[in-house]
Amino acid sequence: MIEKANAKINLSLNCLGLREDGYHDIESIVLPIELHDTLVISLLPKTTPDDFVVCDDFSLKISKYNLVHKMIDVCRNKWKFNEHLSIEIHKNIFLQAGLGGGSADAAAAFRGIIRLFKLKPTEEEIKEICNSIGSDVLVQFYNKPAIVKGRGDKLTFIEIPKNYYVLLVKSIYGSSTQQVFEEADKHDLIKGNLNEVLKLFLEENLITLGQNVFNSLYKPASSLQEKIINTYNDVKKYGFEVISMSGSGSTIFALSTNVKLLRKAEKELYFKGYHTELTKLIK
Repeated sequence: MIEKANAKINLSLNCLGLREDGYHDIESIVLPIELHDTLVISLLPKTTPDDFVVCDDFSLKISKYNLVHKMIDVCRNKWKFNEHLSIEIHKNIFLQAGLGGGSADAAAAFRGIIRLFKLKPTEEEIKEICNSIGSDVLVQFYNKPAIVKGRGDKLTFIEIPKNYYVLLVKSIYGSSTQQVFEEADKHDLIKGNLNEVLKLFLEENLITLGQNVFNSLYKPASSLQEKIINTYNDVKKYGFEVISMSGSGSTIFALSTNVKLLRKAEKELYFKGYHTELTKLIK
């Protein structure tokens, strides 16, 4: 069985502060994109003593405690199945990039387990399982454009006007989500108007949208990793209408309908040493 694990971008993101449970309250417009990892999920022979998770990106350390393993364990504890699973992860999503790659893989593993064992979880059970793994897992389980609030547990799905093209640009240096949020607690964060950004996006007013998009985590992320500022400035030179950082970084994205210019930037920035990918939003 094959499951796609789609990446996401945050069109805008407010970090609202640290919660008592150790997570942060956020509000964000989360948009799934076509770039995806691929998970090949199958049952192992009954004599196999453990689950088997492998990845074709050797820079990603697969251990008993990664999110996919954790998802298998949580689901087995919930639904009491005895079988063990083989999950092969074929990586395409940049690592430590703010694109939700690990959460996407966990969400895809959950969807695969539901299909494999013909489970019928309620919406509350889906929320419970996803939130036990991580903050982005729930929205990436549904893989729909959404306004996300709380610690990622409050979703309002939205209809987007068109499948805009998205250029992703990342330096070879990644960002640690945990470190960025810890750094955010030390800063006076910039807050933006999420409702205004959503209104402009739905009106397809890209020029004004570009003047209003924001990410509260840009300042703390770039203070930890200066290359984020360099990446942003290199993308900005092309004059795209909408440019921002996704999640906790370090990916900078450009949203546009100018495919010719996007392809030019993708090629030139790649030869400049960046990881680049031209993809599209998913409606």
